[in-house]
Amino acid sequence: MLFSPDQILILVASLLGAIAILLLARRIDIGLMLSPAAGRTVAAYAGKSEPDALEKVGGKALTRWPLLGSLFGLDRHLRWLELTGHAPQPASVVGMALLLAGVALLPGILLLQPLLLLLAPLAFLYPFIRIRNQANAVRAKVERSLPELAAILAAEMAAGLPPDQALERAGTWTGPVAALLRHVSEEARRHGRPIFSRGGAQGMLVQVVNRYDLPSLRAFAAQVDAAASKGVAGPELMNALVRTYIVAYEDKALQAAEKLETRLAVPSVLFFFLPLLLLILAPLMMPVLKVL
Repeated sequence: MLFSPDQILILVASLLGAIAILLLARRIDIGLMLSPAAGRTVAAYAGKSEPDALEKVGGKALTRWPLLGSLFGLDRHLRWLELTGHAPQPASVVGMALLLAGVALLPGILLLQPLLLLLAPLAFLYPFIRIRNQANAVRAKVERSLPELAAILAAEMAAGLPPDQALERAGTWTGPVAALLRHVSEEARRHGRPIFSRGGAQGMLVQVVNRYDLPSLRAFAAQVDAAASKGVAGPELMNALVRTYIVAYEDKALQAAEKLETRLAVPSVLFFFLPLLLLILAPLMMPVLKVL
């Protein structure tokens, strides 16, 4: 045999480490460390506008198998990440998954160990799981922001602003909810449609929000849309909506506080009880281990 198993493992580990460093270096955006103008100059000089190798591989895969673009809800998760301004391209995610799966196949092939081949599916799933976790974080942040958004809209409407202007002013804030509101305003201007429903025509707010898989957000958009159609009674309805969301938020906070002790049980056992048990038992077990 040309190489021993230990030497093969060392070579494979070195290869995986080199690939990981390469991918990390390729993903660092130097422009983020500079001013916007300098960042654009550096990005243009570095050729960031051109698709990289991962996007090319993923693009070819998507051309042959279009279903990969919606695999594990990738399109839905990327829609949430677009609200943060840091959403990767679907081709980049698919290309990363294929690359990791290919690298994970090497140990099983080189060592002729079929069980190691199971690493390939796990490596392929990792980019999709990572995107899903990031999207869930954005989704949770949006849901937590609904009471605050309702209060802002109610205050703006109580000050005499029309509902559509109140929504546009709320879009000047920061965060994924504000980005969603700006997207609604842009879509309304692009298509020449009203933000809120009028007559039998559905408003752009409800239409855009229905693209996101968050029932509480859809219910919020429908309630705001209904309040905007009530004219002078709209501010009163918005105030009632704010009170409803405050009560619901307090209930969720209390439920989370009640579940906190249960959630901390496993970390407490892993990080406190087990180390303490080992410290107590280790001196007692040392004589036994020496005899054995």
